Amino acid sequence: MWRLLRKVVDMDKLRKILTCGLLAFALISIGFALGKHSVRSDRSLADQPAAQGDYVAVYYMHSTFRCVTCNTIEKMTKKLLDQSYREELTDARIKWQDVDFQENETLARQFEIVSSCVVVAQIENGQVSDFKRLDEVWTLMKKPDAFNKYIGDAINSYLGSDGGQS
Repeated sequence: MWRLLRKVVDMDKLRKILTCGLLAFALISIGFALGKHSVRSDRSLADQPAAQGDYVAVYYMHSTFRCVTCNTIEKMTKKLLDQSYREELTDARIKWQDVDFQENETLARQFEIVSSCVVVAQIENGQVSDFKRLDEVWTLMKKPDAFNKYIGDAINSYLGSDGGQS
């Protein structure tokens, strides 16, 4: 009798473990799918090929999978550019690109990317002459004024002025 009871209990535990495992797998899969595609709606600037000449490049370097925080950092950076550097974007003194560093290994190595971040680079004659990797965007994300100042200071240092920020 104990053997039969033991088998029933073990089977119930096994079913619960399998059910929980499948549920976790399904939720994680859905999370990956939603995170990957949630910022894909406004890609007009990101789809432009890299240009020649002299300008300041603002890269959002991200992995293939992007979490909510990653998407928020990208949105905040784009908002800063659109609001404070509209003229510089229009006349191509600043160019925006979002780059999957898992797909673009050349830039990932050049900028020493280990996780998602913003990179501001000075481009001269179509080549990166200097860059600043802005890893602190993660810690400043919940402080929009400090976040904007951090990125704005990096951009302005390459523009050689106060740029569009007031």
